[in-house]
Order: sequence, then structure tokens, then C-alpha cells
Amino acid sequence: ELAPYLNLGWQLVITIGLMALLGWWVDNQFQTSPVFIIIFSLFGIVAGLVSFFRTVLNINKKDKGKKID
Repeated sequence: ELAPYLNLGWQLVITIGLMALLGWWVDNQFQTSPVFIIIFSLFGIVAGLVSFFRTVLNINKKDKGKKID
């Protein structure tokens, strides 16, 4: 029952981390530090949270559809 929830934290951390890493790389390419790391990190936070909540709501919706005997 808990299996779908186990990877949600890692999924959130990886999304934010990859976007921050991408922002760091863009900042290094254009010498604009810390503009893009902030922008990409915020985008990663929003995208990660949207994905997190969609997954949780979908799991809860599936669980409510099951009948408890």
C-alpha cells in the first residue's frame, strides 16, 4: 500500500536538484550568476510540487475507488 508513496520525496528532490544544476550551468555559460540558478530552481520547485500533488491525488482517487471488505 505504501509503495507509490516511497519515491515521491526522491522525485521532488531530483526535480529541484536537476533544475538548479541546469541554472548553475546556464549561469556559468553566460556569466549571469545567480540569476538563472534562482529562476530554474523556482521553476523546479513549482514543477516538482505540481507533480507531487498530482501523484498523491491520483493515488488517493484510486484508493477511494476500491471497496473495503
